[in-house]
Amino acid sequence: MALKPFTTTLLVSLLASPLVMAEKADLLTIYQQALESDAQFAAARQQFNASQEADDQGLAGLLPQVNLSASTSNSQSVQLQNGISNRTSGGNTHGWSASLEQPVFQLQSWFTYTKSKKEVSQAEKQLSLEAQSLILRVAEAYFNALRAEDSLETAKARETAFKRQYEQAQQRFEVGLIAKTDVLEAKAVYDNARVTRITAENDVEVSYEAIRTITNQLPGNLGKLDKNMPVKAPTPAKIESWVKTALKNNLAVQVANESVKVAEEEVKRQKSGHAPTVSAKAEYGHRAQPSTRSVFTDSNGKSNTTTYSLNFNFPIYSGGLTSSRSRAASSLLSKAMHDKDFQVRTTYQQTRNFFNTVNSDVQRVDARWQSTVSSASALEATESGYEVGTRNIIDVLEAQSNLYNSQQDYLNARYDFIINTLKLKQQAGTLSPDDLTELNKWISKAGNTELLPAIKDSERL
Repeated sequence: MALKPFTTTLLVSLLASPLVMAEKADLLTIYQQALESDAQFAAARQQFNASQEADDQGLAGLLPQVNLSASTSNSQSVQLQNGISNRTSGGNTHGWSASLEQPVFQLQSWFTYTKSKKEVSQAEKQLSLEAQSLILRVAEAYFNALRAEDSLETAKARETAFKRQYEQAQQRFEVGLIAKTDVLEAKAVYDNARVTRITAENDVEVSYEAIRTITNQLPGNLGKLDKNMPVKAPTPAKIESWVKTALKNNLAVQVANESVKVAEEEVKRQKSGHAPTVSAKAEYGHRAQPSTRSVFTDSNGKSNTTTYSLNFNFPIYSGGLTSSRSRAASSLLSKAMHDKDFQVRTTYQQTRNFFNTVNSDVQRVDARWQSTVSSASALEATESGYEVGTRNIIDVLEAQSNLYNSQQDYLNARYDFIINTLKLKQQAGTLSPDDLTELNKWISKAGNTELLPAIKDSERL
């Protein structure tokens, strides 16, 4: 397990250069389909794209603002002078103006810009976190499907074995070798095995639907996991090394840390509402008025105006709005700091938990294997005793059940080891597509992927 942080650069290169589609439905095939079709990750990417715009929006408040305006109107007027009515035709009044305004000193706009930088950084960390989540969701869906398929295969083998045991019991009863109760016991166990098989079939369908939720298509035949896949303890072997890496690279911690930085900038932005603002403005305008003629006057007005101004504004009192917003921002900063502290503690706990769990899984897989071997030997001995009359059918059925339970426990222990290892890497912030690539080396439709020989031994009953 190499402790390499899952960086945004890796994420961008992954999205730019998709993995090559495999010819069969192995782990990388499902992952590639998920990259293209998973709705949750697609939403995260769009959220990231939207957050990227915060940078340009923040910068806009520091750049010049250019405006162009124009107007036109028609009017008529009647003037009265010395009791004489004199109708004066108005006409068209029109004009236009162009202005350029440059902020010179605006603290609130500056802190809006610095806050936008932190928001973009937070969005990058959040997208990387969603990418890691996708990797884990794909792995869990895939191996849960394999787990369900193995359970179904075990259930079918269990049903077949118990059916043969039931038929054999009937034959022995017919020739008077056993009592009727033995037949009923065998039938009850067989009926339960049928129920287990029916449930297992449904579990397979459910697990396939979980994959379709991610990939938007039902998977084909999934590649099996080679039973010789090595089960090793995590490296480095010291738990404190994992904790140190996690506190540095865990993406959830990094997102929480960026949230604190965003909240700090928001406090500055709100408090800057008390500061004065200075802006420079240049404006040029043209206005044309219609000529005015009467018995008394005759005029024609046009004007061009150029204005340069330096504007100063100092907010004295705004009804307490600025102070209230500052207090609210300070409270949100305190909340973000507590959230970060909680995330750090959670990461510390989860890293230690998964490290210990993975080490336990390694031992549990070995113990489950030994239990399976012992159960197979116990079944063989019980069958021999049943043949010579020292054991009854209940002993045989119990031994068979123990074998199948041991078989299933062993297979589940392997899948638990894989998922918990990936969760440990996620806590450490090192989970990446390379981990799926490494796992995929042990997935194939051919090779040593069948169930344990112990299952086959039982089928002779």
